[in-house]
Amino acid sequence: MWEKHIKPHHARINDMIHEHGARVIYHTDGAVMEAVPGLIDMGIDVLQALQFDAEGMDARLLKETYGDRLCFQGGVSVQQTLPFGSPESVRAEVEERIAVLGRNGGYILGPSHAIQAGTPVENVFAMFETASRYRNDKQWSANKTDAGDASQRT
Repeated sequence: MWEKHIKPHHARINDMIHEHGARVIYHTDGAVMEAVPGLIDMGIDVLQALQFDAEGMDARLLKETYGDRLCFQGGVSVQQTLPFGSPESVRAEVEERIAVLGRNGGYILGPSHAIQAGTPVENVFAMFETASRYRNDKQWSANKTDAGDASQRT
């Protein structure tokens, strides 16, 4: 049903967006691994709000399989790590997301969805501080220009 009734219309809209020089960020929720090839076919550039707490979601497989065609955004858990973890567990998850999804560029760090009320502020700070540390790291910074290239892959 999606292939026949929805995908063609989204593809047409995405083509128009590309014709105007913009990129398409497509918001998803949950387990979307099986849908990614169809999303690429319809012309998305950035897959947003990655929820690795959902069944079947695998950051390494996602990057290895689709990282040459997509930029990824999100992935820091708003269901487990940010609301219920420690600052140390947030740092570890951020480092893992950057190491896996940020390899060779093409990753925009962020939460897996909206950060919920009641999330410890120190965990939110830990996410941004860890990202900032990577931003200022010379080895990572040398690759950060690649991130722009990934968002331009179509």
